[in-house]
Amino acid sequence: MSNDSKNPLVTVVCSTYNSKATLRCALRSVLNQDLADFEVRVMGDACTDGTEEIVAEMNDPRLHWFNLSENIGHQYGPNNEGLRRARGRYVAFIGHDDLWFPWHLSRLVQYIEASGADLVHDLTANIGLEGVENVYGPPHRQSDYTRVFFPPSSWLHRRELPDEIGFWWSPDELAWTSDFDFTRRAAVAGKRLSFVPSLGVLKFHSLVWKSYTRKGEPPQETYLRAILESPRDLCEKILSELAAQYGQNSQWQDKKPIGLAGAETAFAAKGLLKAFVRELIYLYGHDRWPVGPLLRRRFKRLCSKKRAVRGLAPLKENKF
Repeated sequence: MSNDSKNPLVTVVCSTYNSKATLRCALRSVLNQDLADFEVRVMGDACTDGTEEIVAEMNDPRLHWFNLSENIGHQYGPNNEGLRRARGRYVAFIGHDDLWFPWHLSRLVQYIEASGADLVHDLTANIGLEGVENVYGPPHRQSDYTRVFFPPSSWLHRRELPDEIGFWWSPDELAWTSDFDFTRRAAVAGKRLSFVPSLGVLKFHSLVWKSYTRKGEPPQETYLRAILESPRDLCEKILSELAAQYGQNSQWQDKKPIGLAGAETAFAAKGLLKAFVRELIYLYGHDRWPVGPLLRRRFKRLCSKKRAVRGLAPLKENKF
């Protein structure tokens, strides 16, 4: 894991917009890594709440602040600027809502160097209002990386990868999210994506926790304290909860009331229909007319709704 004296081993890119409380937690989890050879590019999307003060008060030379002059309203812009400024051999991302376990970077670096992969990722536990909800992991088969999403906070990739497959694309050009599009393009281009069997990330969806940045203590504070005090105990607790959920779901399959079984059958039928339509789209081509324009319009409307929750202006409708 040696590196030259000028550049760090890893560049961590953290895009943020007016979320000082959660950003402080995210950066503390980064600075708590057991691998210390990194720089952090904190990229503000034209922040106006004094976010730079959080970076300054941590007083760590590995933290570098940059604020875009114009709000883009999506992480693709700040992330691309962070990639252009990256000096590390590898690049990792952390969302300003998310937290890392101390071993996250070291295990990813060890795995990518041993395997020769282009991009690696570990397990991400989804934290909801009632605690641990589910987990993002690997697909069943290597070829399924073209269809499976896993959060950027779990990634580590070679710095050269964006030069080879393209940087993050604007959601205006896509029928799905920019983060999924990046890993999908990597898989389609024949790049090697690999899974590290380790829980490394806690993810907090901002659309679920609608008001945590405006009042009270954000939920990240409680989990961060546990990470700093006893990370292995927290990891074991989360994995145990996920295993218990799996066991409950497995047992419940054989003992469901007939009404619930009927409702789930109807739900499964709808899912089957959606899967059939999805397969037709893949076969036809998601970029071809008229499917491409329709999918992009639908996705843009979804993005506008999310922007409204975050206090941003809706995206302008394009005519396709």
